[in-house]
Amino acid sequence: MYKLLVHQWLEKIRSTFWQKNIFINLLLGLLGFYLLLNFVVISYFADKILSEIYKNCDLVETFTRLLFYYYLYDLIARFLFQQIPTLSIQPYLTLPFKKSTLLHYQIVKSIFSFFNLVALLLLIPFYVKNIIPTQTVQFSLLWLATVLSLIATNNFLNFTLKKYFSKQAAISILFIVGAGLLLYLDFAEIISVSKYFAKGVYLLAASPIWALFPPLLATGSYILAYYFLKKHSYIEDAQKISTKKGNGLSFLENFGEIGQLIRVELKLILRNKRPRSLLIFSGFFFIYGFIFFKKEQVDNYLMMSLVSLFLTASFSTNYGQFLFSWESSFFDCYLSNKVSIFNYLKSKYLLLAFANTLGFILILPFAIISYKIVFYNIAFLSYNVGITALLMVFFSTNNTSYIDLGRSQVMNYQGTNITHFLLIIPIIGIPISIYYLHQYLGILSYYFYTITLIGLIGIALNNYFLELIVKRFNKRKYKMALGFRQK
Repeated sequence: MYKLLVHQWLEKIRSTFWQKNIFINLLLGLLGFYLLLNFVVISYFADKILSEIYKNCDLVETFTRLLFYYYLYDLIARFLFQQIPTLSIQPYLTLPFKKSTLLHYQIVKSIFSFFNLVALLLLIPFYVKNIIPTQTVQFSLLWLATVLSLIATNNFLNFTLKKYFSKQAAISILFIVGAGLLLYLDFAEIISVSKYFAKGVYLLAASPIWALFPPLLATGSYILAYYFLKKHSYIEDAQKISTKKGNGLSFLENFGEIGQLIRVELKLILRNKRPRSLLIFSGFFFIYGFIFFKKEQVDNYLMMSLVSLFLTASFSTNYGQFLFSWESSFFDCYLSNKVSIFNYLKSKYLLLAFANTLGFILILPFAIISYKIVFYNIAFLSYNVGITALLMVFFSTNNTSYIDLGRSQVMNYQGTNITHFLLIIPIIGIPISIYYLHQYLGILSYYFYTITLIGLIGIALNNYFLELIVKRFNKRKYKMALGFRQK
């Protein structure tokens, strides 16, 4: 296993990417060190911070309760952002390396991930300063063993989640929504999940026998990760070529050329790593509904506007800002074939409109809090379909950057330019301007009616606006194609 570690290190330092970008790598290294130092400072002064927030609290118990949130956020963050360590197995098949060694190496290598380092830096300073001096030796050691075992469980469980859930977007979104529901139940004090979590940790730390459970849980998650890696590590499986023709989304062919174009783009989203991970990542933002949709905030029109605008257009705004760039690898095919430019742009508009409608449906359950939330979301659904979607298509005609669909969405700025930042101004600026205008005129009660009306006008005139965008597209298409060829 030591030899494998050396090989991986040599591969990194000998890569052309490292040699060509050594300055950027050093800069990122310094930034990472600064962030890690902040975690140490937060952990060391956690006792003072907690004492200010929670008066007369038991520091150890309060810190343990907060670990519940940390573990939940950590698991979600690992699922969305942590990359599973990879190792090209094929070159080692002719060398004296056991397959089990190669698989164990990938799992063990994940122990040195950034997430585990952050966890240690957040735990150890507080542990040394506040737990060792105030608690018994047995409690201190068993408490540390318990919390570290739970971190290890998150780490190894991520392998299973990545291998199984990442291929099924619906299950992934349900997983994230379930985690958000637990957080909401605790925030709203419906069920104090964090309190029960702290009691469980105390129970485990008080008994040497019960304290064996977390290490066994971590071991079980390790074995499960090994099983899934072993199951998906056969080269024969990777070389199988399916001869079956997929019939998924075939019903869209009944809608003519526009339906066929939408079908192609939906397949692009579901079959490629970056847009698929963007779809999953957008589902994570629905958790914000649990935070901002509260009874005491329902009559705060400005707050409700921003939340409704953001949630109903969560995926469409993230995906829509890179329109045309997603197809950069085959954009020339659309220009060289007899594809109607109007239908091409119309398909993208309808796809964004459908994404907005789906976002509206997903946040409908928040109406349990107040019926007004439904009205707010309807207003901004019409706005996003009638205005935001058209703005997305228009501004995307400025995209000229190639996007590699096989790369991860995490920390990936490929295809990003100044246009994407300027796009925020009209999308958010229009509703805010309308809000303050109504407030100035003293007719704030009609604000959401105006937003709805503007959205409906945009929907009614969408063909007219799309014709204007077609003219813009025809002027820009060759510059776009030239930019997309620059890889």
